[in-house]
Amino acid sequence: MTGPPRQAGVPAGGVRRQEADRAALDRFLYGMPYADLLAHGPKLPLNTAWRHLLHRTGAVEAVRAACGGWAPAVDTPESEQTIAALVPRSGPRADTVVDVVAVAGSALAETRRRDEAFAGYDERWAGGRGALRDLVPADIGAVRSRLAPPGALLAHHGLATPHHLQDGRLLRVSAGLAAYSSVPHFVPGPLAEDAATTAMMDARTRAELTLPAPSVLLFHDGVPFDAVADDGDLVEAAGEGRLPLGDAPMVMGGVLTAREDGHLDDGLGWLLTAATDRGTGAPLYCLVPVPYGGHPAGRALYGYAALLAFENWRPPPELPRRDGSGRRDREIKKLARTRQARDGAFHGVHLLDYEPPPEEPAARARSAAGAGELAAGTWRRAHVRPRVRYGIRDGNGRKVGPVYKGNAVLGVTYEYRHRWVARTRIRPDQPLADQETVYAVGGPDWRT
Repeated sequence: MTGPPRQAGVPAGGVRRQEADRAALDRFLYGMPYADLLAHGPKLPLNTAWRHLLHRTGAVEAVRAACGGWAPAVDTPESEQTIAALVPRSGPRADTVVDVVAVAGSALAETRRRDEAFAGYDERWAGGRGALRDLVPADIGAVRSRLAPPGALLAHHGLATPHHLQDGRLLRVSAGLAAYSSVPHFVPGPLAEDAATTAMMDARTRAELTLPAPSVLLFHDGVPFDAVADDGDLVEAAGEGRLPLGDAPMVMGGVLTAREDGHLDDGLGWLLTAATDRGTGAPLYCLVPVPYGGHPAGRALYGYAALLAFENWRPPPELPRRDGSGRRDREIKKLARTRQARDGAFHGVHLLDYEPPPEEPAARARSAAGAGELAAGTWRRAHVRPRVRYGIRDGNGRKVGPVYKGNAVLGVTYEYRHRWVARTRIRPDQPLADQETVYAVGGPDWRT
């Protein structure tokens, strides 16, 4: 009888589920129009991201122990083939095939199981269902646990796995390592489109971008690929808050890393993408290694970095005390029902400090002459505004002096900072024009 080899200790039903996972993964990986976002930038090789992740997360030590002292070098030339399996000549697995991908993935297996258990007590995620919008901070567990499904973490005995499926497993485990080694930050739903479509910044502003942690996973409600990739589609998607679902691909955030000095490392980033599987209706998530730059995916990563660098973030709330029973499932079930856990305490999620604007914008009075009046309203793309005055505050949070008056003193009562400005409606008292223009606020070309 022919067929795929069964792994030791895995029942036939488990093998079938793994095959279904791989089929869904194939449909997802090779059906997503990544070229729409990467049209103006080179694709970052996956093996480069893989080597960086192994070293940054510490998984390289597990690989070294399993492979008799061998481990991939972080500075290996990009052209070198990624090693997914190896037959070591020494060490604990001498002369046996070591699944390098599974060994690295074992570093996140236990945390992933806790996330999956937590999501199981939320009716939006139970039974394989999921959400692509109206997310809350606690949803990060369900999202990142689906980045690396159990089938991707199981070891393969032998080299019978087809090459394209090995690439899929490598992408999945890479995504898991990137997500679980990053500090999660959540952007509220009303700012999702703005976060993913921030206008490109000049070179000086980009050089000042810093991150609050060595690696950050920023996520938000799903934003259609078209809205991220094209100005006209941005207006259409944002005009009435419409976010098409179905099997339309989405952008839901990204993973950014910092250099040793805390500034943004723009040599490597990941974009969090999602789509609904046409066969099962379940959401599929993927972290795609992408380069920074002036193309749509690169601009999205820079926009996320601007939010992290220039805006205020609330720390995760205090997690309620556990019952002390020692039973993991029982404790997780109780915690999943608490407000603090829903607000991100269980997963350590930081929340953007955001106050929504008034429901109805104030009407703008027309000038008597009427000269220069706009006949229709429009939208201005989210952007970063340099040299905005911020009042300096004391230990109690009160301003120490004036910010704009005659007694204002730079460095004493106020300071200049960059400010991230959300998408702005220009002349809200006027109807939107039939043909809208989104202004990319900024100055020099991004390459300067």
